[in-house]
Amino acid sequence: MTPRKGAITGLALIWLIPITWLCFISSACKIEETQFPTPHLIEGKWGYLNSEGNLAISPQFDEACPFSEGLARVAVNHKSGYINPSGQLVIPLRYDEALGFLEEFAPVRQGRKWGDINQKGQLALAFQFDEAWGFSESLACVRVGQKYGYINPKGRFVIQPQFDAARTFSNGSAIVEHNSRQFVIDTNGRYLNRGKNLDLTDRS
Repeated sequence: MTPRKGAITGLALIWLIPITWLCFISSACKIEETQFPTPHLIEGKWGYLNSEGNLAISPQFDEACPFSEGLARVAVNHKSGYINPSGQLVIPLRYDEALGFLEEFAPVRQGRKWGDINQKGQLALAFQFDEAWGFSESLACVRVGQKYGYINPKGRFVIQPQFDAARTFSNGSAIVEHNSRQFVIDTNGRYLNRGKNLDLTDRS
């Protein structure tokens, strides 16, 4: 389930998306163009332009995501942190990988494990997961070992790790994969239907 820079083994081929592109094609970073500056590549570095096309934050980052919930993930020298709309680094560049804020939390990785931080940069969920995605409908998809399940904001499993691949929830349901078959589940983990051609490639 990783959009990280490497590939995951097994059935979860849906996760082979570089993290830089994830910022632009998944719900991990919500674009709020009318309120916040947007990232632009300028002479090899990423900066931000305002809605009029003027420079708002000078180009200084190796990676930059759109703003999500008032903060944007940026990276320099392979370390990620978060800036505010003024360009101030409000959460230091200390994470090996990170995703955008969703529902007041952001997944971050230090070493081999993922956890979640709040918007103050405080660790909200300990580094314990092999992969972690942002919250959607108060559930976040995480991987423990080779199986995916869903946790609540307190870090408790609502749906135990049991799937070979999984998507985030949208409108009360999510697509999961088990034993090479795809299913739709609800937020309690109940199977709603099953099909042979469900699309696990679209994470949005």
